[in-house]
Amino acid sequence: MLDLIRSSGPISRTDLAARTGLTAATMSNVARQLLEEGLIRETGLGQPKGGRPVVLLEVDNSARFAVGVQLGGESVTYVAVNLAGDVVGRIRSAGAGSNEPATMVSGIVAQIHRMLVGLGIDEERVVGIGIAAPGPLDVSSGTVLGPPHMAAWHNVPLRDLISTATGWPVAFDNDATAAALGDFWSGATEGARAHATIYLGLGLGAGVLVDGTVFRGASSNTAEIGHIVVASDAAGRPLIAEDVADPGAVVRAAWAEPSEARRLGLSGDDFGQFIAIAKAGARGDAYATRLLEASARYLGIAVTSLANMFDLDSVSLAGPGFATAGATYLRVIDAMVNRDFFAKSQHGVRVRLSPSMQDAAAVGAAALVLQSELAPRTMGLVGHST
Repeated sequence: MLDLIRSSGPISRTDLAARTGLTAATMSNVARQLLEEGLIRETGLGQPKGGRPVVLLEVDNSARFAVGVQLGGESVTYVAVNLAGDVVGRIRSAGAGSNEPATMVSGIVAQIHRMLVGLGIDEERVVGIGIAAPGPLDVSSGTVLGPPHMAAWHNVPLRDLISTATGWPVAFDNDATAAALGDFWSGATEGARAHATIYLGLGLGAGVLVDGTVFRGASSNTAEIGHIVVASDAAGRPLIAEDVADPGAVVRAAWAEPSEARRLGLSGDDFGQFIAIAKAGARGDAYATRLLEASARYLGIAVTSLANMFDLDSVSLAGPGFATAGATYLRVIDAMVNRDFFAKSQHGVRVRLSPSMQDAAAVGAAALVLQSELAPRTMGLVGHST
């Protein structure tokens, strides 16, 4: 009911009863409970449909907040989201990289508290924290199993560590799946029957929604697009998308011509060098553009395979890797998918940049909390409460 008021309000009790099939008496009881909890409020009068005007209900957006944390090897993003799903504040800090998990966890907790204090949000109004992390994961136990780009993170019970340190309920999911939920929450998937969000950080991933429900597979490690074979090397060995399309692969390709890499001023960690290449490409540098287009073509092969497997009609590109180079990837991937898609005679595939882009996984993680703690829906969500 809360989610219906959030998405459709201001709305009358009568219209709510008609939308849900509940009786007027049941609707009045539910509305009274939500009013007493401060989650909704009465706001003015609606146009009468014969008889007296009706009182309208809407969600009190500032009644509750959720925190979303997007953990990556390249960066960590924190967002605070209100009941309307609006981002009211964000912080971005250095990524996990090779840092020890215990150090990172204490830093994450401290950053969350600093953000809330800076925003003036009473922590009593925070319903919980959502954590989005790169796979592979054991979502049921909240454990990070060993992401390729986070060397020290093996079998880390991240969900329980954050919950114990803060006392808040914690929801936990794959970053690409969370990004897809972030797109769903923001309305970017409206009208789509089968949607995938392609997530590019240091690695590659995808989250798939079918009729608004997360497709999880057997262990919630589905749609690992970075592990689709897209090419072969000189010896005929298969190459997966992450071998040739992720930021590290772009940097390696750049250094195949050292003079060009030095001309671009490449130095430091892989992601920083990738961003330098992306910025050069945005300025029109021909060598940088060729590198990005080569990466995009390999990724386009993988996205087309995913579109064919799930009969997708919607794809969005999200994550810090697309923040600067998104226009190039969008142009190449859109052309490839809609040229090679098997069911193109039946429908096209809408390919676009995520409206949340860098924050999509953090927004989706916060949405996990709002949905699981306040307005559960059949979206395949996995949460945990202390």
